[in-house]
Amino acid sequence: MESFVKKNMSCFHCLWVKIWPEVENPQEMIVTVGSQMQEYRPKADLLKALYDFTARSTEELSVYEGEELCKIKEDGDYVIVRKLTGTMEVGMVPANYVTFIQNPIHSDAVSEQGFMNVENRLEAESLLLTPLNASGSYLIRPSDSKPGLYSLSVRKENKVIHFLIQKTDRGEFFLQEGRAFLTIHELINFHKTNWKLLNAPLRQPCQVSSQDNVSNFGDYSSINEFQDVSLQDEWERPRSEFRLVTKLGEGFFGEVWKAVWKNTTPVAIKTFKKEHLIHSDMEKEMTALKSLSHPNLIQLLAICSTDEPVYIVTELMTKGNLNEFLKSPEGVILGHIEFLFVICQIAEGMSYLESKKVVHRDLASRNILVGEDLVCKIADFGLARLLKDDLYSPERNRAIPVKWTAPEAIARGKFSTKSDVWAFGILVYEVYTFGQMPYKDMTNQEVAMKVDRGYRLPQTSNCSPQIYGLMMECWHKKAEDRPSFHDIVQKLYVIEHTIN
Repeated sequence: MESFVKKNMSCFHCLWVKIWPEVENPQEMIVTVGSQMQEYRPKADLLKALYDFTARSTEELSVYEGEELCKIKEDGDYVIVRKLTGTMEVGMVPANYVTFIQNPIHSDAVSEQGFMNVENRLEAESLLLTPLNASGSYLIRPSDSKPGLYSLSVRKENKVIHFLIQKTDRGEFFLQEGRAFLTIHELINFHKTNWKLLNAPLRQPCQVSSQDNVSNFGDYSSINEFQDVSLQDEWERPRSEFRLVTKLGEGFFGEVWKAVWKNTTPVAIKTFKKEHLIHSDMEKEMTALKSLSHPNLIQLLAICSTDEPVYIVTELMTKGNLNEFLKSPEGVILGHIEFLFVICQIAEGMSYLESKKVVHRDLASRNILVGEDLVCKIADFGLARLLKDDLYSPERNRAIPVKWTAPEAIARGKFSTKSDVWAFGILVYEVYTFGQMPYKDMTNQEVAMKVDRGYRLPQTSNCSPQIYGLMMECWHKKAEDRPSFHDIVQKLYVIEHTIN
């Protein structure tokens, strides 16, 4: 844990020195993180002041050259920003006085499987057209026409097509305008599923023979172990490929199992009864789920829908769900820094789902899975849309998680990203109470009645005023008054800096 948080939460350097004093010639340690999470810091819009600016009115904010700021929103020729130090004042500065700060992790393309340090497009074509490679083989290489950028070369039948991987002013990667990704890994995963956008399928990384004098910098050990099996052309897999090993849990809709795929790959399988699913929407919703890719979302690997029960196959997280983890010997020793790490990851994942217009409907600690080094991933996102409406409605309160559900969803069955925000506030309460049941002494009926009248969960002794203030914002009665997940990520970034 020490080496991981020092590496990934370097902004807390002063705090780490107090907890773990520096020693001379410390032994070098290598920490492998079980996901593509490369940094703790939430993805907020960070700006840097290009020049000194002195406020001329109470609405404006004085800043100095080089100062880092958190962008709240744009307003014409101005940007509304929040300072990251002191009292964190908010105000307006001229838009031409600031610039986006590019996150340095965005430029790390060499860790993507398929990266090759080839000289130019001709060498890329020579490698891809060898007998070792078939149509759909691809490689990522330094661009020979745009220094500092990368190119994607793809074999299509007996020719090779080249795409320039461009970067936005925020350091995100894209092939087409309007579809930008935090990492090249996410970009490649998206286009493997949505290959028709390129008119060229992406099936497997380029293979090279031992005689080929090519430097391959792909860090294969850091790539998710499920990448090869999860990107097959056919997502529908025969049930015979899976062997159920241990039941991990059971709910109203089905069971969760630890399983083995093809006798080699550990996976998790969630089962559903066919009678509970909307068959007409199955293909559409599963197609949408396949296209989702984020470090803090559980990766969908395959489905078995031709027989009973339906299998939803995902990657397996070693530490189980967050609720149980918080009560475990590893969980009970966590403190505010680790709690902030957890909720920031969840906010990042939910912000991504929000951007894709996916409503979770059941966001709670039981649906967050934990891996090594406290990596957290959201599970069951989007699956609620496959369930028949009468199984997810106020009339069937055994299926509705009332204590996590927003008032408008309880009263009218109206679920939205804003009802997910309400649930996020409850989830944060779960984290700070080590998995305690919210409203533990109340029935569902009492909760619904008291919340509608204005009651809210109290602040816990270990919860800072800033975090509790954010929770209260999530619990505004009017959905439109709640922050978006994008706003929550930015607010968490500001809170993080108050600790430093």
